[in-house]
Amino acid sequence: MEELIYNIVSEIVEHKEDIKIDKYIKNGREHYLLTVNPDDCGRIIGKKGMTINAIRTVINSTNFSKKVYLNIVE
Repeated sequence: MEELIYNIVSEIVEHKEDIKIDKYIKNGREHYLLTVNPDDCGRIIGKKGMTINAIRTVINSTNFSKKVYLNIVE
């Protein structure tokens, strides 16, 4: 899953070297924390959160058994 998130995000941001993805499990659910360069944060969120919601939709559509949570760390 980390590879999928990285592949999607790396096409959007300008500073690919600053992408960091941390995974942890809480209450049996997968949570991912995405850290990007502060200059790229707006690109990931998009207007009214449309880009991050689209990324979440793609991630959740690939994992049918569990819901996956993706959060951006600022």
